[in-house]
Amino acid sequence: MRYLGLDVGHKRVGVALSDALGMIAQPLGVLDPKHTNQLRDWANAYNITDVVVGLPKNRLGQPTQQTEWIEAWVKKTTPMLTVNWHYWNEAYSTKAAEYVLLSANVKRQKRKQFKDQQAAVFILQGYLDYMNNQQKQVKA
Repeated sequence: MRYLGLDVGHKRVGVALSDALGMIAQPLGVLDPKHTNQLRDWANAYNITDVVVGLPKNRLGQPTQQTEWIEAWVKKTTPMLTVNWHYWNEAYSTKAAEYVLLSANVKRQKRKQFKDQQAAVFILQGYLDYMNNQQKQVKA
């Protein structure tokens, strides 16, 4: 099983890819949210079974305007991919990505380029860790 993780924004969608075992997330790229053909191509090329979409919520866990926009984007994108779709709380994933890139002394222009991908990595890795932990508990 391979997964894609998405950090969906109005200007860019950061994309992360899991390894074949569904254990580790790594950055894959960025695409324009209006042009999702690349997403379909990646899903086919990597035999993706599941897509995990970061869903923002406010500090009280309530949906935001961005939440509604992302849900509408997913609804429009869903028919082009025959995969399982999952939402995952993306709380502070972009901030965490910025922190990691700043800590690595990545220059401002490059940070812009990689921030969305890195946020997608945090979203996907959080989901993978949760799912793998759930499986371990069932076996125990």
